[in-house]
Amino acid sequence: MKTLCNFFSVLFLSLFIFSCQTEVESKEPKVDDSRPSNTITYKEMASMFHQYDVGQKPVLDQYRKEFTGDAKDATESISHFYELNQLKQYIAYLEKLSNEKNIKLTGIRIFSAAYPKDHSDELLRGRQTLIFMPTADTDKSKNVAFEPLYSKEGQAVPFTEFLHQFSSDETKNVVRASFLPFMSAKADFNSSGANRLSVMPPY
Repeated sequence: MKTLCNFFSVLFLSLFIFSCQTEVESKEPKVDDSRPSNTITYKEMASMFHQYDVGQKPVLDQYRKEFTGDAKDATESISHFYELNQLKQYIAYLEKLSNEKNIKLTGIRIFSAAYPKDHSDELLRGRQTLIFMPTADTDKSKNVAFEPLYSKEGQAVPFTEFLHQFSSDETKNVVRASFLPFMSAKADFNSSGANRLSVMPPY
């Protein structure tokens, strides 16, 4: 009888632990690992690369040649690399920031840009690059690139409101006056944007 009681005690304890684990696991959202709807075929990919090669690439290569004055360095960057764990960390960071501000993260918007002429890495000067910014819905529009670091609770502030503080005036080339009390005209401050890509070329 004692053995039977011990058996049922162990059985109920095991069932209890299993049900608790199942409940915890069910609360964690699972990422859908099926083939995404935005994947493409190689035929589509080939046609896109071809159109780029006969369209944008010759123009960009010519600009690169004029920018450097060196025919050997006349090929614009054709790929950008992010290490997988960096991407995962970046997404986790954006999710954390957005959750802290009670803002629903809807995605990442990728902007085309170029390294400035005075960039610290001479090989990257003038080369095209990409800048990643998180997106959220606002009262006015959906999937707006926003700045979670300085957004208010439940209110996504477009990143352009911060970017404009450091954009040069086309005619006077001066930094615009700050609208943020914690910023001075000369101060720099962190963003939630990402870049720091490995590009090719340069090789």
